[in-house]
Amino acid sequence: MTALQVPNADIVEWLAELKPYQRNTLEAFLKGATPEQAAERWLGSTGSPNIIPFGGPRDTKPFWDRFKEEFRKFVCDDNVYVEERKALGAQGPVGKALLVSAVSAAIGATIGYSATLLAPAVTLMLCVVGKMGLNAFCNAG
Repeated sequence: MTALQVPNADIVEWLAELKPYQRNTLEAFLKGATPEQAAERWLGSTGSPNIIPFGGPRDTKPFWDRFKEEFRKFVCDDNVYVEERKALGAQGPVGKALLVSAVSAAIGATIGYSATLLAPAVTLMLCVVGKMGLNAFCNAG
């Protein structure tokens, strides 16, 4: 497998790769929360917190669980997303923006969700991987 190279960068550097509205929302979500908690909150957001979605409240936990599972597969599993990781490896040193884009697109295609909407959650999770190290992340439960 081509080992995925995830930069060990500060959260501010990772957030700088996002659009201002995404960055501002995530900065608010990160107050008193871990990056993983903020990513879950991002994916569970459906707009204004004062509006109940059509059909009543919805449980977003299954979607978060599916996203985490696919993210872990992309980052850790030798048998999944092989071509996508190989294409990233062929690029040489990959910048954070390209990494976020590639991971978001690959996972989005698998779970049927827009890469643009996944990008903030992917950014936060890549920051976690960069800080922990790939092996530590993949070996953590």
